[in-house]
Amino acid sequence: MPHSSPQRTSTCAFLSLWAAAGLAAAMVVLLGGEIAPTPWTHITVQGTKCVGSAVQGWYFPHGKQGCLTAVDSTNHRQLKEMGSHPDNIHYSFQVPPVEGGGGGYSRWQRRLYAVLRLRLLHRDGYFSGHSSKVTLRTRLGYTQAGQPYTPAVIASSYQERKLYCNSVKRHTFRGQTFDCSPQVLAVLFSLQHERYLLNLLIPTRRDDTNEWTNRNLGLVTDVYVTFFSQAAWYVRVLLGLQVLFFPAVVVLLWRFRRSVAALERPPNHLECVLALLAMALLIVNCPLEVVALLVECPWLVVVNDVRKNFFYASFMTFFLYLTDKHLEPGRVCPHAKKAMNLSIRSGTLAIVIVDMTEHIVSIQNPLAATYEPMHLSMSMLMYAMLACYLCCISVRTCAALDAIRRKGVAQEEETRCQEAMVLVFTWLVFCLSAADFVLKRLHDGMWMWEYSFGQLEIENTGGFLLGVFCLWNTYTCVLLVVYSPLKKAPQPRVRIDMSRVVGVPLRARQSPSFVDLRVTTL
Repeated sequence: MPHSSPQRTSTCAFLSLWAAAGLAAAMVVLLGGEIAPTPWTHITVQGTKCVGSAVQGWYFPHGKQGCLTAVDSTNHRQLKEMGSHPDNIHYSFQVPPVEGGGGGYSRWQRRLYAVLRLRLLHRDGYFSGHSSKVTLRTRLGYTQAGQPYTPAVIASSYQERKLYCNSVKRHTFRGQTFDCSPQVLAVLFSLQHERYLLNLLIPTRRDDTNEWTNRNLGLVTDVYVTFFSQAAWYVRVLLGLQVLFFPAVVVLLWRFRRSVAALERPPNHLECVLALLAMALLIVNCPLEVVALLVECPWLVVVNDVRKNFFYASFMTFFLYLTDKHLEPGRVCPHAKKAMNLSIRSGTLAIVIVDMTEHIVSIQNPLAATYEPMHLSMSMLMYAMLACYLCCISVRTCAALDAIRRKGVAQEEETRCQEAMVLVFTWLVFCLSAADFVLKRLHDGMWMWEYSFGQLEIENTGGFLLGVFCLWNTYTCVLLVVYSPLKKAPQPRVRIDMSRVVGVPLRARQSPSFVDLRVTTL
């Protein structure tokens, strides 16, 4: 492929560029691990049991309007003495808790997930520990700094969730205790307020449909809600990297485009896919998160879904072409390229559709049911497709490296080594990007995997995710420098056919005026 290989870059400059890229990524990993070790933070709050009348329709766990505590929801005698009923027990959660003395949520934290965890007690009768449906009446609101007892309503509705419960222990006089799988109660994609208030009721009869509910659920002993939110320092460091790399990629892409436009030929395929990769990275680097600091924009999560998947598809397409250009047509799995291109497009489209649908529904209604079975099945499918793609692209990379080695004297040794190194570095970046994709999917739904795999310990991965993001940028910047085409094509080497000059005196052959030569371009 003419004028598209790194043969114009000296070995010293070539190695220096890649060493600088790796050093920058390593520094970001260390910095991120020190400042933002985890991309998510969480706090688990036990629900305060409230009986009696609500204050302006709300129950507060603390303060002068706080609920009556020390209520045993499984003790019917105590409830009867209090003149109450299990249907009148409301569970109140306020986050961050006021009694801790800490500050409220920051706009840097962007997302908030409220995940329910129930502990049930069943004495007699039939109870399915494998699965059971629970109906909840949920009310979500927020409080202002100077008005802690006048919350504003965000959403209020009935919810139905399917529980998977495991037996914990059996009491001699009380019955069987079950811990149930976590269920998402509320999802917020924009944190514009300091504190949030959540009221929860587990009724035996619905007011809207007048139907009996929770008949075989058992007695609720305790209710816990875990609030997951993004770490503020992780978002700050990520936004700083975006602001840093955005102008750098713009300048290098402009220089690359001007170099391609100065040629007398149209851009080749490698230059097109590299420009597409740089444009996709430019879209990812665009610091749109600044808008979320100024105004409420939950729709930003949908934009992030599109631009992240666009970058993944562009990078996989670039890597596929980078290996394909060294292989002879039909040598290694002749239909593999078409199948891999199809899998890239279909897989990326499936991820975008599923994630966008789930996020748009949550934006419209923060208390809507999440598509957990679909999320889990799509995630497993994508992990399987990613593993297959990794195996196929690894085979093609090895075949491409072997093809570069077999070029022999047809190409300079320095150029062949540089092309081989570009392939190896691209393969390493792809493997790290695959790990980044898997970790982000696990982080975004870590509570969904508990029932199948137990509690996931994926806390200290902030430095790794930030380092991969930095590596995308440094890798693309190095490629834009290395593969930048020359303004003028190099002069071809010539070979003189000495059979035409037999009989000519040696002095005449060496004369500059001698032009009777047959020139063959190498």
